[in-house]
Amino acid sequence: MIRRPSSFLTIVIAVFVIFYLYYFANQFSTPSSLLPSSVTDASLQKKPPPPPPLGAQPDTDPKDRYITVTATVSSVTTKTAFSDSKADSNVQSVAPLPADYSPSDDDLDQDATWCETRYGPTYLQTIAKNARPFCKPESQSQFDCLHSNMYGESRKDSLCIAQNVVFEDLRFNIDCEFRNSHEPDLMGYPHPHNFQSYWYETGPRIIMTQFTNIGSEAAPSFEKHACSNPATPRDDGYKILIKREGGRNYWHSLMEILSFYFTIDALQMSINKKTGKPYMSPADTSKIQVIVLDKHDNKNYFELWNYFSPKPVLTLDEYVKDSSTKPCISNVIIPLPGASNPLWQGDWDPRICDNSIIVSTIRRRILKHLKISTARDLHSPINLTFIDRKGSRKLTNSKELTDALIAAYPKVNVKVVDMADLTLKEQISLVVNTDVLVGVHGAGHTHAFFLPPQSSLVEILPADLKHKGFRNLAGLRGIRYFSDHAPMAPSDRPDTSRDWHAEDVVFDKDAFMKLMEAAIQSVAHRGFLDSDVNRTQDVLL
Repeated sequence: MIRRPSSFLTIVIAVFVIFYLYYFANQFSTPSSLLPSSVTDASLQKKPPPPPPLGAQPDTDPKDRYITVTATVSSVTTKTAFSDSKADSNVQSVAPLPADYSPSDDDLDQDATWCETRYGPTYLQTIAKNARPFCKPESQSQFDCLHSNMYGESRKDSLCIAQNVVFEDLRFNIDCEFRNSHEPDLMGYPHPHNFQSYWYETGPRIIMTQFTNIGSEAAPSFEKHACSNPATPRDDGYKILIKREGGRNYWHSLMEILSFYFTIDALQMSINKKTGKPYMSPADTSKIQVIVLDKHDNKNYFELWNYFSPKPVLTLDEYVKDSSTKPCISNVIIPLPGASNPLWQGDWDPRICDNSIIVSTIRRRILKHLKISTARDLHSPINLTFIDRKGSRKLTNSKELTDALIAAYPKVNVKVVDMADLTLKEQISLVVNTDVLVGVHGAGHTHAFFLPPQSSLVEILPADLKHKGFRNLAGLRGIRYFSDHAPMAPSDRPDTSRDWHAEDVVFDKDAFMKLMEAAIQSVAHRGFLDSDVNRTQDVLL
């Protein structure tokens, strides 16, 4: 067979095909010579790791589960969950959430505004915005005060910070010549001499009257100790002057402590007009030291007073005797008093405030500070804690009632406790694992702060008592609340001469069991529990 010579066209087609195959072979393959030196032949043979199992996985660093995404429209940096473990070098941009996710002030009705100005960030922001300097420029000290302004409330509560202070003869000397209260920026704000008065002789006004010298009378102390000379050694910390209501009532004490926390938060937000910076930085909080000025013979709840700093809480006598005490002090703070606390507001009227960032934050702070774990077995039976008061307002037939409760609900863990027998940490550790907290109206209901989600609070009130404080606190925590009223226990004295604060009560057994049934039913679906209303007896009994 005779072969024909290849035509020119055939040769051209063959060359084109060869070039085409060579080109695409280089485009879609990675020659080993072009790989980084760290990539070996063996590594090329490795299979990619299997995908992680479904469900939560332990993190070396929880922050590794997030990448930063910058919203180009709003210039707000947010974090997006469920991303790769490390941030991509090519950061993607997203637009902000639709406006409906961030309701404006116009969307708040009067009740919502009332709640937000007391229990939301607005409370702290308002205080921080209302800082006013009260000293004339030539004064050796600086004395600035911050003021609250809650919706529907004409009263202004105040906290103050004094800078460059001299401690001498049990008094804190502040060389401040006050500005004219009619100056435009001071109009509408109370003068320090006219600050609000509070019960139990507490608050900035009484502290300034009893424990400070303000004005020209402070000048001799500055000259004596040369505290205006920058070279003079001084205490560069922050001294907090506290005068307690008594230190024995848990609710009253916690209100004072929370007002102190709010004070420090506001000072970290408020801008000092003299420096252009906040009055305190987060790092400054470690230099806080609380000085207790009152003469009450107890140190109750001191572990909460030193939340911000490890420095010991000192009484005034201890501070005087402390060898490290210096006469020249950089900063002295007079905090908001306990009676000004927004949680005291409207406690005789029911409120519909159903959440509070402030309350949630305070709860987390205290649990973390006391190293109390909130981890629980959500398959475990219901825990019911009955507060058995032994002082005033005892439930005289508590033994009969709790025995009946235990008999009726054998699968519910019922604990009968006198909180006075436990330390504060033991009390809170018990409460964070409690599903139903029961007791006669009293300070023990303050523990509604620490009840876990999906729990219930039960309050047995003395007859005719209309207090709503613990009901409102339960609402802020998002937990259920149940109540009933019990008559005062029989007495030879006429009812007109009896005060509910000190009188014992007695509660009808059937009414008590009905109240307990409602509370226990309400937590029958806590965690992984699964009990229909009509089958609760099968599951819980």
